[in-house]
Amino acid sequence: MSDQSRGLFNSFGKLMQNRVFLMAVAHQQDMAGQHGGGGRGQMRLLQLLADSPAGLTNAEIAEILDIRPSSVSATINRLEEVGLVERVPSETDKRAVIVRLSEKGQQMATHRDQGIDKLSDNLFGCLSADEQLELQKLLDKLTQHAPELDLHDFMGHPHDHDWPQRPGWGRRWF
Repeated sequence: MSDQSRGLFNSFGKLMQNRVFLMAVAHQQDMAGQHGGGGRGQMRLLQLLADSPAGLTNAEIAEILDIRPSSVSATINRLEEVGLVERVPSETDKRAVIVRLSEKGQQMATHRDQGIDKLSDNLFGCLSADEQLELQKLLDKLTQHAPELDLHDFMGHPHDHDWPQRPGWGRRWF
């Protein structure tokens, strides 16, 4: 690793140690469904409904989030209990029920969006518009390259064939 690459890696490490930044990124990824779990929880459902103001049926939600209809119903029940969603009869299909954000849910989504906007402006406001554009290009390039990374390269050891093993945990590297 070159000194320049090591310096960049350390800079990313420092940024990732900022709790507010890390929590905001993790929350944003969860809302967008980018975590390994697919973003199938309550927050993902709330974001989906925020993006669908007319509402969705249980079947549409199950298909979009790729989860069982019973899980959709259970999640909607929990969100309805706390007043974030509401069920309304479909105007076009008397058998269908539409799920949409309640007024409280809409307020929460708006507040969340405003918070992310403020955090983004505070973090990236120190960069000019050109610097922000260049940073976006560079991050996109890194994101495209990241899937090619191999965790074994990180965990490897020059003499890695004799490293102790822990059942179920793979290679120990500490």
